[in-house]
Amino acid sequence: MPRVDREAVVPMVAGILVALSLLVRLWTASGGWFLRQDFLAAAAAAGLPVDVPGPPGAAALARVMASLAPMSWPAFVALELVGQLAVDLLLYGLLVQLFGRRPAVLLPLAVYLASSLPLVGGLWWSAALVQLPLQLALLIAVTGHVRHLRTGRTGAMAASALAVAVGLLFSTGMALVPLLLLVGTALWGTLAGSRQVWLAQGAAVAVGLAARALSSAGPPVDVSAPADNARDLLGTLMRTVLPGLVGGPWEWSPAVLPLAVPDPSAASATAAAVAVAAVILTTVLVHRGALRAWLLAAATTVVVLVSGAFSPTAAADPELPAGVVPPAVVALVAALGLALASLPVRGAPTVLRRRGWVTRGAGRRVLRWATRPALGAVAVTALGAGLLVSSSAFGQHWSDNAAHEFVDAARAGLTGRTDLVLVDAPVPEAVIPGALAPAHTTAAVLAGAPGLPWVLQEGESANQLTALDPAGRPQLAAVTAVSTSRTGPEPDCGWLVGADAADVPLSRATSDDSWIVKVSYFAGEANVVRVEAGDTVTGALVGTGLHDLYVQVSGSVDRVVLAVEDPARPICVGVVTVGRALPIPPDAK
Repeated sequence: MPRVDREAVVPMVAGILVALSLLVRLWTASGGWFLRQDFLAAAAAAGLPVDVPGPPGAAALARVMASLAPMSWPAFVALELVGQLAVDLLLYGLLVQLFGRRPAVLLPLAVYLASSLPLVGGLWWSAALVQLPLQLALLIAVTGHVRHLRTGRTGAMAASALAVAVGLLFSTGMALVPLLLLVGTALWGTLAGSRQVWLAQGAAVAVGLAARALSSAGPPVDVSAPADNARDLLGTLMRTVLPGLVGGPWEWSPAVLPLAVPDPSAASATAAAVAVAAVILTTVLVHRGALRAWLLAAATTVVVLVSGAFSPTAAADPELPAGVVPPAVVALVAALGLALASLPVRGAPTVLRRRGWVTRGAGRRVLRWATRPALGAVAVTALGAGLLVSSSAFGQHWSDNAAHEFVDAARAGLTGRTDLVLVDAPVPEAVIPGALAPAHTTAAVLAGAPGLPWVLQEGESANQLTALDPAGRPQLAAVTAVSTSRTGPEPDCGWLVGADAADVPLSRATSDDSWIVKVSYFAGEANVVRVEAGDTVTGALVGTGLHDLYVQVSGSVDRVVLAVEDPARPICVGVVTVGRALPIPPDAK
């Protein structure tokens, strides 16, 4: 019977594991769509006066993607999968570089691939723009550092430092990566002759923080984020991190649909904690030196959780609860910690040594049984089954996307209808909450979609308006009055606008906001009318006959001043109404 080359099989098995995890990700992503902050980038790319929240690196990527593929979910999912594939391959490459191409590296790889911690941050576009680059930056920084220590290549050292600098544009936690590299080097290697490495890393941190400060309006660290996130670190560890490392959480609780947060039962959370503790204890009992790996992993996890607690997510969208995006980097840290605690590092001073009780008698037999490939396959299968259950449970919430249904209905009713003029009104809270104003309007939600009608903006006018109903269907719009004028003084005319302008007072002043001014008029001949209301002064064409003119204005409106371009062609204004343009229900038309 031919002998199987186990080292040659390792890349093939790793490829199968990576492919399966990506299929699960694709299956879960296919039922979702854009939501909440995702629309801000599309609106900004379309030229609307909208700020894109989040770290400067993520905001820049969001604008670029929104310009290249506006509102294209397949394109965004494809990019997310490519990013995740890069993370998976880099992790596998780092494990092989550290420990060799041996079957044992497949277990820590499977721990990461089967973890649910990268799930939400790999599906929700706004979160993926932070989570995926951050993981890539961390892996490149560690890989480059290890390669430089092994080969002395300056390029590897520069790549590591550059990854730290770029990573700081996505998370200020990357500033501590050089310190973690220093500790890891001290524990598994030597610091002799490595001064240039730490100078390069220090310069990378300085450059990264400076670039972050220059590219964002706020301070490098978001000190205004709620401290509640930091106070709930233990809860995050028990509900999210520990279950997420063993295929959990298995159950999710709806946060702000379609987002959900991990919600394992008390028994499940306890079982996950026991399983993680058992793995740690086993490696410590088997190997001297394993404890230092877990201490380094624990310290890194604390850094990740604390830096994540003060992320700008809460400030950008106050309705989102703490922990809505699990810390994907912790899954990487756990995989590397498990590997360092159980496998010797190639080419480094011996750190791991088997304890005496496992080198003889019953201990040796137990260890030989516990390290059988079949048992490893069972563990990997169990982790994969847990991921399937967790992904399926999350997908049930993820597919319940009100924004998707709203925009689909709008596109179906509006595509090709360039004869219509849309009201830029707030969309339902379930689509984009009012907390994300001013990007909670029709223009923001439909930004970038091709073949759609013109959306009325401040200072623009129309003779008829269309508005989207709560389901996203276009309907004829009418102005619901907030303030109106009285009848004008001219018999059979109202307010005469000719040689003199008409100063039309309203029944009461409106608040300082965005409004629609409706001017009901009669004109014997076409003319151009000048409209002054609130903070807006604009011109509009009026046609022959009895019509309504709708003008988008802003500010507090207590009167509307009307003047015509040609006084020889006066117009009569019957009434002026200021209010909101709302869709007329079909049964009321």
